[in-house]
Amino acid sequence: MTAHRDLKRIIRERQSKTGESYTAARAHVMRERATLLGPVAPEPIEKEPLRADAAVLKINRQSARVRVSGESGELTFRSRDVWDIVPGHLVTLVIEKRWTWKGDDYASGRIESPRVDIDKLGLSPLPLRGGEIVDLRADSEPFRRPDPYAPLWRKLTAKPRAGFKMDPIAWGQFPGAGNEENPTCEASERAGAGDYIGARELLMEVLGTDLRCLDAHAHLGNLEFDHSPKQAIVHYEIGMRIGELSLPPDFDGLLRWGHIYNRPFLRCLHGYGLCLWRMGQLPQAKQVFERILALNPNDNQGVRFCWDDVRSGRSWDEMQEREAQHARGCEMIWPVHATTVDSQTLAYQ
Repeated sequence: MTAHRDLKRIIRERQSKTGESYTAARAHVMRERATLLGPVAPEPIEKEPLRADAAVLKINRQSARVRVSGESGELTFRSRDVWDIVPGHLVTLVIEKRWTWKGDDYASGRIESPRVDIDKLGLSPLPLRGGEIVDLRADSEPFRRPDPYAPLWRKLTAKPRAGFKMDPIAWGQFPGAGNEENPTCEASERAGAGDYIGARELLMEVLGTDLRCLDAHAHLGNLEFDHSPKQAIVHYEIGMRIGELSLPPDFDGLLRWGHIYNRPFLRCLHGYGLCLWRMGQLPQAKQVFERILALNPNDNQGVRFCWDDVRSGRSWDEMQEREAQHARGCEMIWPVHATTVDSQTLAYQ
């Protein structure tokens, strides 16, 4: 208010000296003031960072390879948040800077809202092959009492069902590759030799090529399982959900273990169920184990033992302790079974 009064006083003093109108005197005063003080710099306007949804294809050490929704190419996104996401996640990118280097697109910023939303990844379902009718009772040795699984096996094999097999890509056999070339098998060997970093990097390369390689998701879950079941279950769930794209609604067929390309999907389901059990979600784990047994009633994975434990209310920690006692030479009440996802349960046979 004081500055406004001073301005008016200066203008009227000029008026009294020159006889100009107030408007003319004011224009002269403002020009003189601008010459003396210089132009006033406008306040900088902060631009809001761009936001876009993107599918995560692979994780590097300090960046992620992503495909931005609505764009045809791929983008390398640098962020401190890359360790919070996994291949197959849908995320929101907060893009603070974007550039091109040697023909490749780059950006940097933050990553928000990682989520599992397979329908928005833009993936084409892998074809499901086969459909021949299979009578497991005629082809298999039955499970009999006192085996707790015997009544469920009889129910699951009561009538012949159509048998299917998944596409070789699910197993890591890509078009044009030789029969002996399988990067997921190589990753398994690296992990078995203790080269976990090398195994992880190779699996990331595989998913950067095709997110539909279910075996790569299963193995990444395996690498995380011991120290972080909450991280492992995300890998298993994404592999499981991508595999489900190939199954029609209310699928009631068989995906038998004997077809090697079915094994990655069954492994993702197995790892998912084990994580649920380990996290104390026994009813949900029971549903997953029953689903695996419905797909492969002859149960080459030992899922029936896990199923019997969770339906009986036995906790993960309880069974781990019992297996530890058995390993120390103590007597066990129940049979030993695979409650871990080590190199044996996910072996590439």
